[in-house]
Amino acid sequence: MKTIHQSLLFAAVFLAACALPAAAQGVPEAPLAKLPILLGTTGACNNLVAGGPCTQTSTLVLLNANTGALIKTIGPVGFTINGLAFDRTSGTLYASTSIGDTKFHGLITINPFTGAGKPVDPNARNFGLAGAASPIHSIAVDVFGHMVGWYDEFPPPDTYVRINQHTGVATEFPGTGIDTAQNGVAFGEFNLLWNIDSPRINQVGIITQTAYLLNPFNGKPLFAQLLTPPTPAALGDFHPVTNLYYGLNFTAFQPAAPTFIVVVDVLQGTVTTLGQTVNGLHTLAFIP
Repeated sequence: MKTIHQSLLFAAVFLAACALPAAAQGVPEAPLAKLPILLGTTGACNNLVAGGPCTQTSTLVLLNANTGALIKTIGPVGFTINGLAFDRTSGTLYASTSIGDTKFHGLITINPFTGAGKPVDPNARNFGLAGAASPIHSIAVDVFGHMVGWYDEFPPPDTYVRINQHTGVATEFPGTGIDTAQNGVAFGEFNLLWNIDSPRINQVGIITQTAYLLNPFNGKPLFAQLLTPPTPAALGDFHPVTNLYYGLNFTAFQPAAPTFIVVVDVLQGTVTTLGQTVNGLHTLAFIP
């Protein structure tokens, strides 16, 4: 019961914050059911050396889900974030940190009121995996509280993971059969798991982009949907009402470069740009 009360209070506070700018500008307020909370983090690991130490940490921000504009800077996370997801079963905001994070590489929770991050288990470094660092990113949580993630392998194919968010330990499923980069993994309507790849040039020199419907048990693709026009849409999440995927079009290793929120209709295969957002924005997550 305590968790439910905390979640309702959290939703009420942020819905009010989202509504205030619209009212102040004379824009009619939308029904509450159409005002989801959109959070994000700025700051990415900008070290060009793979696995090298990150030189910046992330900040939690509140965004306007209709325009992508900044509503409020909530506060510093204290870690370098590369994946953000909300678990509606527990009312907890989770994040994955970069392999170059100098404090902790693994799963953390974020206080949505202050932005402060905290490892789920300080001993579960590298998500509890032995061997080389595993650059897990694009974490997502389904409606039942199951957490998953992804990382790009070199050479491909990529690796899929299922993560126990109570322990921070991941289980790997290598050999997904696909190769993605600067992508986003998220659960949409009917608990379907999608992987939105970045644009790439095919063998005949044509730029294409693909959204993969994944098997949530092993990460292997069940269906491929071509997207047009090809536009980067990384590290995003599905709008809980419209079932549209919101991702980010940013320039890697250039935090001062303009960043845009991109909206993908995975069923129709269409891509549109919502608008410019905070420079250096690196992850997105909706709270229903």
